[in-house]
Amino acid sequence: MSQSLEEEVFSINAIYSEECMVQQASTIYVVHPPSLPESSIQLSFPSSYPAVPPIILSVSIPDHQKEYVPKSVDVQLLTDILLGCYRTGEVCVFDFLDELGDVMKIDQEYYEQKKLTTSHTWDRVSNGDYSSDDEFGPENVGIKWAISDMVVDRKSKFIGRAVEVHSVAEAQANLAALKTNKKIANATHNMTAWRIKTDRDGITIQGTDIWNVMVVVSRWYGGVLIGPDRFKHINVTARDALLKGGFVQDNPLEKDKKGKSSKRYK
Repeated sequence: MSQSLEEEVFSINAIYSEECMVQQASTIYVVHPPSLPESSIQLSFPSSYPAVPPIILSVSIPDHQKEYVPKSVDVQLLTDILLGCYRTGEVCVFDFLDELGDVMKIDQEYYEQKKLTTSHTWDRVSNGDYSSDDEFGPENVGIKWAISDMVVDRKSKFIGRAVEVHSVAEAQANLAALKTNKKIANATHNMTAWRIKTDRDGITIQGTDIWNVMVVVSRWYGGVLIGPDRFKHINVTARDALLKGGFVQDNPLEKDKKGKSSKRYK
């Protein structure tokens, strides 16, 4: 494995999850798109990567999700997306995953409509007990998320959220509840991390000395690649949420030097 590929794999798994990009053979990796993690894409990396692009060998979508995913998703479509992201000499998997958020995801409107017509949820909506525009949805009652200011850069939007947790199960339940909100569920990425004193299988929040907290940074891709600036925005919104939740005492945002194209909204 080249150093560039090794660093790319480490970064992607740190941002998403340890199972996002898994080595299957010496030059072959299986990628699980964050927008549709139960699916998988098999990639072959030539020894000269990133001087030449990787090759998509296969794509697999679980049978129970195929009905809700665009039928145009196949090896040829994903190859076209990959080559559109690739620049000679530069790693491209993160940008590839970014682009996949628009095609490899559940058709939420169709999924929700079918779910409503086959469950008691339809009765609740009809009776006015629940609105899909609620900020977090009914399952989030009692979960008090600290929410960052929004960062907008070239039409991409970033929002961070933080909340106290005391177990991995609680963190996972909070994330599931958060995604009952349609707008959050449809984000291109919901990058999640937690650090829990009593659990060893949580994901560490780097650069802080805090415990028993989880952070979720949602990104909605605006159609324009913004390069490494995205990492700055992820960090800024995550730390802003931690600050607003009282998990950190100082204000690192005051020290942040934003690019001219970035804007912050309350």
